[in-house]
Amino acid sequence: MPTFSGLELLIFDLDGTLVNSQFDLQDAVNDALKKLNREPIHATQITGMLGGGIGRLIELALGLSANEETRRLAMTYFKDYYSRHFADKTRPYPGVRETLEALSPYKKAVLSNKVHAYTVGIIRKNELEPYFDLVLGAQPDLYGLKPDPGGLAYILDKLDIAPEKAMMIGDSTHDIEAAQAIGLKTCAVTYGYRSAELLQKAGPDLIIDEMSQLADALRGDF
Repeated sequence: MPTFSGLELLIFDLDGTLVNSQFDLQDAVNDALKKLNREPIHATQITGMLGGGIGRLIELALGLSANEETRRLAMTYFKDYYSRHFADKTRPYPGVRETLEALSPYKKAVLSNKVHAYTVGIIRKNELEPYFDLVLGAQPDLYGLKPDPGGLAYILDKLDIAPEKAMMIGDSTHDIEAAQAIGLKTCAVTYGYRSAELLQKAGPDLIIDEMSQLADALRGDF
């Protein structure tokens, strides 16, 4: 079991890591599909579509045969619905709030591929804002989407933390790959939107099955 002494900063993914947002996303996608006279997607389908940003979600929901105009309309419908309902059903996973409390000695940040305004809104509506020093969603003018490590580098610079003193916690291979690219420690969570087998192949430093295990691992008790 690796040790994690010397860590100063913990960077968390949002969807599938801190909060379960799949139901609001599914509702927004299905609203768009209904307006386009297409069949809805089900809960078993959407989890595999998440993690690559809204554009990728729309592409997968429509199918590769959809033309540019259809994708544009779907995105418009999706954004209209989601902007009004992005936190209706989205809630923190069990143990998240308690774990963030237990990790108070560390600096903490959020980095999501979700649109920045929605990322900030979900954190705020779920009253998680006080736990974080920085909350960032997708801002293409500043950095690329994960697995591009630009967002992580931006956070390290803003909070003046060296890469070897930070850890990325996420449910996607995108999170692990972005962190590994610039030398961060990595923790994969198996309760999100990717299988434990897939995450294991990415080679994270730590794998946990529930958020409370993160605090145990950082204390050396896991």
